[in-house]
Amino acid sequence: MKRALYVGSFDPLTYGHLNIMERAADLVDELIVVVSASTAKNYLFSEEERLSMVKDSLLDRNIENCQIIAHDGLTVKLAREKNARLLIRGIRSVKDFEYERDIADLNSLMDEGIETLCLISDAKYQSISSTMVKEIAFYGGDVHQLVPSGVEDRLKKAMMKVDKNK
Repeated sequence: MKRALYVGSFDPLTYGHLNIMERAADLVDELIVVVSASTAKNYLFSEEERLSMVKDSLLDRNIENCQIIAHDGLTVKLAREKNARLLIRGIRSVKDFEYERDIADLNSLMDEGIETLCLISDAKYQSISSTMVKEIAFYGGDVHQLVPSGVEDRLKKAMMKVDKNK
């Protein structure tokens, strides 16, 4: 069985993330979508909310060969635990590629059996980042073309709670 991990913070999940998930799921028997739970990051959404956004969005798109989990730790260790030898990464730009190449090199130093497969983002998603989505939403902009509707609703509610004077 060919199993792969796709790791991200998904804070929030975007159409760019979903596009990579759909394409990766077509390439493997099982895609494990890993919501990173790093304590070093400040998230807008809780781990549970991010897990829920991913689960709901994958269900809406009928992507059934996915498992969704949260994890805080080395991706290489998780890959070993899950018997996944392939790491999926989305690439939007040359800058992304350089960063992902460095991470792939480090991962293969820790485990020579780990391969990283970089999927180039579809052109219509190359400008979308979770950071930009949050900024647009923060200032009251329309994000419906950037995130699934369930994510958009949660984003609007979250932005009502954010102190705009900070």
